[in-house]
Amino acid sequence: MIIISYDKISLGGLGDRIIGLISCKLIAKLLNKKFYIYWVKENIKEYIDYSKYDYELIEKENFTITHHQYIDNQQGLKDYLMNETELFPDHINIFNLNQEISQYLYKNKLFEDRDYFTDIIEEYRSLYKDILKPSETLINKIQNFIDNKTNIIGIQIRTGDKHMITNKNETYCVFNNMIHELTDILQNIKTRCDSIYKNYNIFLTSDYSGIYSIADKVWNSENIIYNHDIVQHIDRDPVYPDISKVFIDSYILSQHTTYLYISEWSNFGRIAALSSNHDNIHDLYCNVLDKKNLLSKHKNII
Repeated sequence: MIIISYDKISLGGLGDRIIGLISCKLIAKLLNKKFYIYWVKENIKEYIDYSKYDYELIEKENFTITHHQYIDNQQGLKDYLMNETELFPDHINIFNLNQEISQYLYKNKLFEDRDYFTDIIEEYRSLYKDILKPSETLINKIQNFIDNKTNIIGIQIRTGDKHMITNKNETYCVFNNMIHELTDILQNIKTRCDSIYKNYNIFLTSDYSGIYSIADKVWNSENIIYNHDIVQHIDRDPVYPDISKVFIDSYILSQHTTYLYISEWSNFGRIAALSSNHDNIHDLYCNVLDKKNLLSKHKNII
């Protein structure tokens, strides 16, 4: 079996984790092995139902366990996956992984007849329908935001770790002149959206808590959907016990939008784009993005 593990080590944010999860899920499928999730670093079961794949729920047997730790290491198993014909022979293979490594199997002669893009997009589209299904609690929260609104344009802006309350001492920042640059970005998106729809709504998510006040000067407030819960990084110690915002925002971006404008350097935006049912994906400057180029921030060999 193949197990993606979110345990005590630093694993990255939700986007990073989903990249590793989907990679493991696809590897398990290709190798005809069972796939499980071991998620114990945070208790997310109030928000997410992954019982179908919950490693904690299965009966444990005395099998050989091999641990594969490849956090921030995409190349570590590359040659093995591309060339080995007896892959992961131990019964239990536990992965700490936040990289897209399943692509390397498609260079293996065992799977040269498979189409990588078709296979991995199928897994992404099952993300919130089969793998990480929103709980009733989360669905109720989501419906309170959506409130039967249609023509929802999703906008996800990653500004940098330093703007999140859970990321003290971080220095990473994307924009030099935050308010000016973000205002320009939102105004340009509005101009484009106005040319597409007569009536539409905006769903907005960002690691910058001041984003709503900027958007409120661009659109009418009644057309903005925004979750005002505290912006927290899932891989840091929470400052507020309710961490549902990260799942709510990801789910709405993925499942309730007709167009997406994302920070293409952010895995949070990437997984929403990849798991969405449409291909209307753009960067923050209104350039069209191809899902094939969103599968990994690092090297794609296919």
